[in-house]
Amino acid sequence: MENGGEDTESLWESVESNRYILSRYISPGKLTPYLRQCKVLDEQDEDEVLNSLLLVSKVNRTGRLLDILHGKGERGYVVFLESLEFYYPDLYKLVTGKEPTRRFSTIVVEEGHEGLTQFLMNEVIKLQQQAKAKDVQRVDLIGKQRTLEDEQKKLRLTNQELSAFQQRYNKMKEDRNNYNDELLRVKDENYKLAMRYATLSEEKNMAVMRSRDLQLEIDQLKHRLNKLEEECKMERKQSLKLKNDIENRPRKEQIFELERENEVLKIKLQELQSIIQPGPLPASDKAILDILEHDRQEALEDRQDLVNRLYNLHEEIRQAEELRDKYLEEKEDLELRSSTLQKDCEMYRNRMNTIIIQLEEVEKERDQAFRARDEAQHQFSQGLVDKDKYRKQVNEEMETRGPPSLHSSSSSHQSECLDSYDLETVNNIFRKLSLERPFRPSLSSFSRVSSSLRPVQELSLLGDQLLADVTLVGGNDSGIFVSSVQSESGAEKAGLREGHHLLLLEGCIRGENQSISLDTCTQEEAHWTMQRCSGPIQLHYRANYDGYRRLQRDLSEGTVTSGDSFYIRINLNISGQSDTCSLSVLCDEVVHVLDTMHQGKWEWLCSRVEAYSGTDLSEKGTIPSYSRAQQLLLVKMQKLVCRGGREENDSLRNFKNSLQPEESSLSSDPKSSPRMSRASVFITQILQFVSRVDNKYKRMNSSERVRIVSSGNPTLPRPGFETLRQDGKPCVSHEADDPPNSAHRVNLVPYSLVSPQRVQRKRPVLISPNSLARTIIQKILNMGGAMDFNICKPDVLTKEEFLMRQRIEPIISSREKNTNTYEVVSPENIEAVAAKGKHCLMEADVSCVKDLLRREIYPIIIHIKICDKNIRKLRKLPLRVDSEEEFVRVCRSRERELESVPCLYACLEPEEWAGPDDLIRVVKDRIQEEQRKTVWVEQDLL
Repeated sequence: MENGGEDTESLWESVESNRYILSRYISPGKLTPYLRQCKVLDEQDEDEVLNSLLLVSKVNRTGRLLDILHGKGERGYVVFLESLEFYYPDLYKLVTGKEPTRRFSTIVVEEGHEGLTQFLMNEVIKLQQQAKAKDVQRVDLIGKQRTLEDEQKKLRLTNQELSAFQQRYNKMKEDRNNYNDELLRVKDENYKLAMRYATLSEEKNMAVMRSRDLQLEIDQLKHRLNKLEEECKMERKQSLKLKNDIENRPRKEQIFELERENEVLKIKLQELQSIIQPGPLPASDKAILDILEHDRQEALEDRQDLVNRLYNLHEEIRQAEELRDKYLEEKEDLELRSSTLQKDCEMYRNRMNTIIIQLEEVEKERDQAFRARDEAQHQFSQGLVDKDKYRKQVNEEMETRGPPSLHSSSSSHQSECLDSYDLETVNNIFRKLSLERPFRPSLSSFSRVSSSLRPVQELSLLGDQLLADVTLVGGNDSGIFVSSVQSESGAEKAGLREGHHLLLLEGCIRGENQSISLDTCTQEEAHWTMQRCSGPIQLHYRANYDGYRRLQRDLSEGTVTSGDSFYIRINLNISGQSDTCSLSVLCDEVVHVLDTMHQGKWEWLCSRVEAYSGTDLSEKGTIPSYSRAQQLLLVKMQKLVCRGGREENDSLRNFKNSLQPEESSLSSDPKSSPRMSRASVFITQILQFVSRVDNKYKRMNSSERVRIVSSGNPTLPRPGFETLRQDGKPCVSHEADDPPNSAHRVNLVPYSLVSPQRVQRKRPVLISPNSLARTIIQKILNMGGAMDFNICKPDVLTKEEFLMRQRIEPIISSREKNTNTYEVVSPENIEAVAAKGKHCLMEADVSCVKDLLRREIYPIIIHIKICDKNIRKLRKLPLRVDSEEEFVRVCRSRERELESVPCLYACLEPEEWAGPDDLIRVVKDRIQEEQRKTVWVEQDLL
């Protein structure tokens, strides 16, 4: 047995040595009939060799056939050689080294000559069938040849047309280059005009500042003039009194006459005294004389009393006159001071009104600049979107029948230059979007000053140690107050006291002369601003002790936390474990910010908000501040850019997971994050840009503008990069230059300022994507929804009426009915349906949401997410689509439009419904649920 096995192996060695050649040239389908006839293969073996899915090539099938025959031993070897001798004589000679004889000994021995004849007849039949198949194939090929010849003729004609189009294209390209040169020239002129405008604006600002200084000097001179006028009046009065006294004094002649009369009276008195000198008198005369003397003594005493009384009266009169003169002088002095104070009050009132008017003008200019900036950014983004769309169309056309570009090498070089330029731009964007000016929840400035009649005061002091000298309390809701001042500090010497309400800060902040309103800023921004003051500054304030005591009472009672109060919508997922905060929130969740500097750190204390009533829940915690949230994203993005993007899909998935770490319990609910995170939009941009490192022809879709929403319309931070230590103090600061093109700036907005709106009336309903709206609306009305829902009846207008209404008021949607007639839906039509207590089902696009919100109409947006998994569920609906793939692509493109709406929308995931009827039921339930919820509107997008 061992020798027999060795002989068999020696026979198969010649086959195995030529295994590669045999496997390459032998077709198993030719050999299997003969091998089955000789009974070395059964039906199962033949099926495995010819039809097994594991054997994907002819080499593998032939190798498997050799393995099966090898297992049959010597008989397999002999039958295999006979098959080679019959079908592949050259391979037979290669294996055995002998010429083929074609005896078919095995079949003759086992089956006899009848078996051989039967086998040969079967082979002849197969050959005849193959010949017939080849004849049919030849006829088909002749028909295809004729068809191709006809197509060739058509293609020649098409080629001639394309040649003409190519010539036109070259001419248009030349015109485009000329127009591009003209555009560059116009841009240069526009830039020069802009520089000149900026210079003139700066000169205007300097003139305005000089005018304000001159106005202040004029006011001071007026004050001095009024004071001098009052003093002159007083001096004039005193001089008139002195003049009257001088004029009323007696003349010298009268004095001499009085002196002479006095001398005469003295002489007469002496004569009378000499006459009445005592002499010897009779006793009766003496008694009479004694009586007279006694009467004279009594008369003298009475006269002395009268004289004393007269003297006392004169003294009292003199004192009264002195008091009268004194009081008159005091009265005149008080009248002078009162007049001066009245004029000063009038001057300060006029000055305050002037300042308020100037501030209002500055605020209008600032708002106008913000609107112009947003409009420019929107136009630039839209231009980039259009450019990418047209470029994609051109590339697709060039890839389908277009000639190769004559400037491929130069285009590659330009692409490399563009990549290096974009990389530098993105790095500059990273530096720009780092820690900058904190979040401001309101754009209104000096609002409380305008509405207050209390006097506004100002003081000057050095700002370098301002935050170390004072302690602040309050926020954007209550105002910023001084709660304590260090003794003997510069702030105390300047006049800053506890209870002062800070309104405006003017001076050098981060190397720039700025005017920052403190009246509506948060506590975080107030600290940020004062921490970066340097040099002399001006503080405008008022003594609002009632408001300060009210704030202290609220803080002690716990009704307020800090004085900050505003609502924000979170635009990315934040995990409490990985992002150093105590509150885990999901994208599109609304929270109430209670403190922007919780425990003195750059963290925000927030409270969750109940979805239906909009009230605060008991669960509170901290989230990163606005600029800190930007930093968290930027650090991870910078790491990704440094690593490079070789695997775009995996990187995007891993990066999203790293940015959105959340427990399985949070991510299991498909309703928890219905909207695509706005941060992920920016991540997608970065990944698309990074992927161009390996593939030069992948473009970054920089047209997307990442929001997180403007932030109350947050004041965009200033340029710079700052890293915060654990205690919240900045430890690194690097100033960054502006990017080469300011249009490449990307606004990364992690939080958006929102305001609550409670709607009692039935809200209108928008269905997205719009291609499903009409079908779903009809289904809802036909399935018993007429009691709660109704369609909006449009107004039928002529073309002239349509154009006139379009200029006068916003039109929600319009459709051209025929050549000169339009069907128009206005806000009044929607309100008419709501007045009946029904939801208005609209077929309009989501672009009308802003117009509705401006009219205080808050729609319910239901977005049905369409993907490859659930497209089959919609086949029963009467949809007019070219193909399912195109329909899915269009639906996905509509999802990005929803990111620009100023309110949230409800998203129906694919697994929430199983068919058309189930979809209608889910849509109706979701509409009822959304009706009960509080509407959160981002006012800055309006």
